[in-house]
Amino acid sequence: MAQKASPYAIRLGYNQVWNNYFFPEKGKENINWLKRDKLIRDYFFLTFPDTDRLKIEYTKNTIFIYLYIPEINLVLGENNEKLEKVIKDIYGLVNDNNIAVKINLVEVKKIYTHAQSIANLIAGQLKKRTRSRQVIKTLLTKLAAEREIKGVKVEVSGRLDESDNAQTKKVVYRKMPLSTIDSKIEVGQKVVITSYGTIGVKVLIYKGKIWQKRGSKNQNWN
Repeated sequence: MAQKASPYAIRLGYNQVWNNYFFPEKGKENINWLKRDKLIRDYFFLTFPDTDRLKIEYTKNTIFIYLYIPEINLVLGENNEKLEKVIKDIYGLVNDNNIAVKINLVEVKKIYTHAQSIANLIAGQLKKRTRSRQVIKTLLTKLAAEREIKGVKVEVSGRLDESDNAQTKKVVYRKMPLSTIDSKIEVGQKVVITSYGTIGVKVLIYKGKIWQKRGSKNQNWN
């Protein structure tokens, strides 16, 4: 039987990093940190659907949140009113006066070079009832202009285009060496809830190899 593994999970510690860091002293603390992490992530992904990446670091007295998003102004609001409300809501979720919360906003400039941002764009178009074939065709046209991208795989499944039966559409552009560990591959996933059913979106981006052949002068470290 074929064994499938997450392209992100099998590369952790090699060319991928964790999205959360915490080192509990006791087993019970581990459970509490996991619950808090789940609450915080659900809140951000629900409040800001365009979030590209959410990285959270926990220390004994502070929670550092790194929010990667294309438009920072959507988080700040006028006179930082929306950001203050977000921080207040996070304090309510943590429910611990001894822990401080610090949010760092990172702007994602090249949207079409990040798998999660592409998945968010596809999900937004499908929610507007745009034809799935048209969405994928437009996407591949824009990705062709990005030199950083060596290959793309897009998979959309569900009741596409309001069809009666669920179906899956897969499109592979250029290369996608999933079995090669030294390949740098980003994964983006999104679930679209529509009036006629739920649609799943999965995007994989291949950005080349970390290690070039022995003797090569130029090595790709990104």
